[in-house]
Amino acid sequence: MIVSTPLNFAADALAPLISAETFAHHHGKHFAAYIKTANDLTVGTAMEALALEAIVRMAKRAANGALFNAAGQVWNHGFFWASLSPPGTARPAGALAAAIDRDLGGFAVMASAFIAAGAGQFGSGWVWLVAGGDGRLSIIATADAMPVWIDHMVTPLLVCDVWEHAYYLDWHSDRRSFLTAFIESLANWSLARDQYAAAIGTGDAWQFKADAALEPA
Repeated sequence: MIVSTPLNFAADALAPLISAETFAHHHGKHFAAYIKTANDLTVGTAMEALALEAIVRMAKRAANGALFNAAGQVWNHGFFWASLSPPGTARPAGALAAAIDRDLGGFAVMASAFIAAGAGQFGSGWVWLVAGGDGRLSIIATADAMPVWIDHMVTPLLVCDVWEHAYYLDWHSDRRSFLTAFIESLANWSLARDQYAAAIGTGDAWQFKADAALEPA
């Protein structure tokens, strides 16, 4: 059974950039609904006991769109919660900062490109900062429920949700300002650092963990 990934911070810790009301809807309702759907579609099957990543890949191979969308959204949201931190977290340093300078022109240029990619994503989706196996960084937008690692041989470092339910209560239709708040103030650069280490073979990548989480209500 897939169980919910809890937030690593109080629901009001990111306010006013992301409000407790948004988390009540986004984490408490949207995320929980994706989990329920994924569980309903796998209960009693061979996939029920698999890791979420394996379920996503198997659903994609089987062209099971309903399961792929639900399971993909569970994974993407779990990684999005991990990609968030309260305002004031230190910006990238060390090897990750050097890679941003080398591949993306420095923090300011990277942030502008990340915002542009997310703002330019037509319809719903996600924008990712990723690293290839050679450590080269890039920014990729994916549509709807697509995890970036399905069609790209990359390790995600950070992701921002650009579905309207992620920002509409706090930012209304201003997706660009939401993305700016994310990359400049809310991004969890400790996660990105650890993910970059995993990409270059010196650490373990994030996985959707169920062992310490709670089942959704």
